[in-house]
Amino acid sequence: MLKPLHLLYCASLLGLTTISGLLLLLYHCAPVLYYLCTGILLGSVGYCVVLYLVPKGRVSGNGKAVFITGCDSGFGFRLAKRLDSLGFTVFAGCLLADSGGEGSKKLRAECSNRLSTVQIDVTDDGQVQAAVRQVKDRLPTGSKGLYALVNNAGVWQPGEIEWVSMAAYRRVMEVNAFGTVRVTKAFLPLIRRVKGRVVNITSEAGLHSPPTISAYHMTKRAVEFFSDALRHEMHKWGVKVVVVQPGSFARATDIVLPAVYNRFVENLRNNVEEAVKEDYGMEYFDFKMEQMRSWLTVDIQGKDPNPVIDAMADAVTLTTPAHRYLVGSSFEDYVNKIWLGYFPTQWTDYTERPEKESDPKPALLQKNI
Repeated sequence: MLKPLHLLYCASLLGLTTISGLLLLLYHCAPVLYYLCTGILLGSVGYCVVLYLVPKGRVSGNGKAVFITGCDSGFGFRLAKRLDSLGFTVFAGCLLADSGGEGSKKLRAECSNRLSTVQIDVTDDGQVQAAVRQVKDRLPTGSKGLYALVNNAGVWQPGEIEWVSMAAYRRVMEVNAFGTVRVTKAFLPLIRRVKGRVVNITSEAGLHSPPTISAYHMTKRAVEFFSDALRHEMHKWGVKVVVVQPGSFARATDIVLPAVYNRFVENLRNNVEEAVKEDYGMEYFDFKMEQMRSWLTVDIQGKDPNPVIDAMADAVTLTTPAHRYLVGSSFEDYVNKIWLGYFPTQWTDYTERPEKESDPKPALLQKNI
């Protein structure tokens, strides 16, 4: 079966061949149309090249405040440092700011005095409102509001649907989806006053859902739709709404730390219903969880978070940012995300179902063979 990248190359070659053939036909049959079409084609390509190469306008960070959630580690931690280096007043929201978290300690030690850490649990209304008050009290001199909010905080949850408890589904939804809504609603009055912007960090998970990660993916899809509605509603206020969709960057986060992943596996093993455990069997369970561990750790390119941080920084600093930034860990990864997110499922399902005949099957299915 062809990979998406190979299909792209084949489609590109076929497209170029078709265009060349049509132009050659026009050259012999209708020279005027040939020159007209050639001019339009070259002009379009030239316009795209100019748009790509022309330097993009950026705002100065001087006197502008940014609030970022999820700064204890990962993308939020790195973005806080990047924006601090660009002169922004950074409010780094950390879950463990008041309990001695290593991330908040490092941010205070390694960044300028413009950066301050803020205690925030995005699932706690009281902490969110306290964070808003703290930001209001510490805005840069002369600033009337918050220039940008970056909703980055999120949690992950692996496991097939029958293995994941309702409590786990609610937890992931509460943090990733309702947490984003809660924080955004709380800060919008400050953002509207300065025609600022909201940057929501979703994922390629918002484009499609493979097996074994439904709880996480459904939350990212929810944030995608929330962002669309917010972008339309905030247009009249002059507020920009931007979505950043990281692709395969698990190795750049804490998701694949052995202790973290092992805790996920043990929680699933201990909480799965007995009837489900019997039907699937531990052999199949262990195989699928180890398969996911391998998938998370195998992508060497996914170790480098800089492409994501660059896109997040662009979303905050560009005068006219794009509505969405899909960031792949490689060109092939980027093509795969486009393929899975936008092409018919009749074509793409084979990509998400790479099972082999020799792979373990659920225990009940083995009995029925």
